[in-house]
Amino acid sequence: MEAFGPGAAFLRRERAGRFYWYVRSRQVLGRREERYLGAETPKLLATIEAAKISQSASEGRRMIVRGLKGAGLHAPDERTGRILRALALAGVFRLRAVVVGTVAFQTYGGLLGFVLPSRAVRTGDLDIAQDYGVSIALDDGLEVSFLDVLRSAEPAFSPVSKLDPRRSASYRLPDGYVVDVLTTSRDAGDAETSRLKALNTDATPLRFLDFLLRETVDAAVLHEDGVLVRVPDPARYAIHKLMVSRRRGPAHPKRRKDIEQAQVLIEALTREDPHGLRAVYGEARDRGPAWRQLLDEAVSLLPSSAIDALGA
Repeated sequence: MEAFGPGAAFLRRERAGRFYWYVRSRQVLGRREERYLGAETPKLLATIEAAKISQSASEGRRMIVRGLKGAGLHAPDERTGRILRALALAGVFRLRAVVVGTVAFQTYGGLLGFVLPSRAVRTGDLDIAQDYGVSIALDDGLEVSFLDVLRSAEPAFSPVSKLDPRRSASYRLPDGYVVDVLTTSRDAGDAETSRLKALNTDATPLRFLDFLLRETVDAAVLHEDGVLVRVPDPARYAIHKLMVSRRRGPAHPKRRKDIEQAQVLIEALTREDPHGLRAVYGEARDRGPAWRQLLDEAVSLLPSSAIDALGA
């Protein structure tokens, strides 16, 4: 079905006993453009009816999004919302890519039914991840490059080159906004980047990412009429943040936010899914002494209520 955009109005006109259809777009900068659709046929009438139904559903979702934002749930900034919509329309999340980092954290208020603290949701970038094994196994992929998808939302995106100028796992706007593409680490001798065939981009391999990308869930990003994305399971996000916080240097600006986000989710999951939280924490500890050491160091910084919730 052709997409006519929000606020489109359909007009039927008669000439010499025949009927013709036009679509008028939503007013922008004082103008409303009108486009000819064709002579009336059963097929065209079906297309217009389907578009009206879709438009009505979209307006309903917009009202829900406005209500949720009014209730205090967090939404990404306008630019991030546009980028996520472009990625969704291109099929990035259908290809099992996942939003990670603070933009994913912003969705957990809606998933778990609580208002996130403002200090823990601030971000100036976007992280997209895909499991390396998934990317090479999929018999599907983007029709254009990942960079071209980003440029459909923000034309000024440019690749940030690694040591090999032909490889890039980050894309930057002139004001410093960055989209990073991440993937799972395959061994201790990972190359600087790995090629994600399905997403048509390179990606930076990271430790612990396989743990984070297991059992991902659908989530709605509160932008326009909502954008459906994939995010990590909240319990996995919390435990992953505990470990990552210990991998960052003491002066790293994200170290404190990692712990704050983990603590917020642990407190919420204590009410919503305490057994699931403890199961994920136990799984992480079972991965070996290196994981247990990182978790012990991070958990020692949590309040006693969070420690008890983990069963630590």
